Amino acid sequence: MAKTLREHDAGEAVDAICVLAGLTVRQTRQQKPFLRLELNDSSGRIDAVMWDGFDDAVTSLPQGQVLRVRGRMEAYDEKPQVVVNSISALAPGSYDPSEFMPASERAPGEMLDELDGIIASVSNSVLKQLLEIACGDNDFRGKFTQAPAAKRWHQSYIGGLLEHTLNVVAHARALAARYPAVDDDIVTAGALLHDIGKITEYTWEGYLDSSTEGKLVGHLVIGVELLNDWIARIKDFPEPLAWQLKHIVLSHHGSLEYGSPVPPRTLEALVVHFADDLDSKVSGVLKVLGRSQEISGDWTEYIRLMDTKFYKASGSGDNDNPQADSPLAAGKHRNDTKRENNPQEQSLFGGDDY
Repeated sequence: MAKTLREHDAGEAVDAICVLAGLTVRQTRQQKPFLRLELNDSSGRIDAVMWDGFDDAVTSLPQGQVLRVRGRMEAYDEKPQVVVNSISALAPGSYDPSEFMPASERAPGEMLDELDGIIASVSNSVLKQLLEIACGDNDFRGKFTQAPAAKRWHQSYIGGLLEHTLNVVAHARALAARYPAVDDDIVTAGALLHDIGKITEYTWEGYLDSSTEGKLVGHLVIGVELLNDWIARIKDFPEPLAWQLKHIVLSHHGSLEYGSPVPPRTLEALVVHFADDLDSKVSGVLKVLGRSQEISGDWTEYIRLMDTKFYKASGSGDNDNPQADSPLAAGKHRNDTKRENNPQEQSLFGGDDY
């Protein structure tokens, strides 16, 4: 079986089938054109560069094109990078598109069973009815099990959104249990629905990207629109409860700087915000630790979104890397952690990697 891109060591020849996720023409200081590429396969997304040997046919290749790439792997800025010697486009029908998409290790059916169990545990009859309407639709369930949680940072793979959502619910309910003043049912419903707009914000055909709707308004606004539609189907849905749920969706990023138009202003919104923040950061750091064998030393690469590096032996009683034997280290379904923009540069009500 052919190696994935991230399974290649620095200096090793590369001959791989992958998807073109991005391509830009740049210039060297000597004004010589070269290509910056983003390539995607089942191990995630990786940067590439092509210094020469390309023509207009290569520079006009569309995103999503499946390619055969030859070259070599090198380390650049503490991360792997493919130096491409040649590129050729593959004809449709000569490959299986699903082979190039990283996916959650959790089975979709297993996650849906957990989702249904959470909904059944909600004691507030109106909230339970709302969740049953939202999560009972077959089209919705299909998208929920497929959508990624982000393009790059955390759970950026097929099934990542549902995996992340279940984690957030678990964290949020554990926090709510410690504080009697916090309404567990509102926390549960808000945690289940906080990122629901991502089923429309992202596309995942061959590679992960933002949809037109996602680029224009972001998943917070899309999520509130979906919530409004579901609430409208329930006669006499309590208006104060509706506002609380919409507030959780709009505030879960925590501040305007990170894409929320309002900060959390209820206890339930505060709990969901911290639960979401915890899972996204821990999952993102675990991804970096999992592939930290790609660089030498005791520390990971610099993580711009966290503004720090992480100690590889964290959580271990010795100097062994605790992630070394995990599926993460094999690069089975993790995408590149490099973030293209600062949070302030994201869609005002989106924040596409949160």
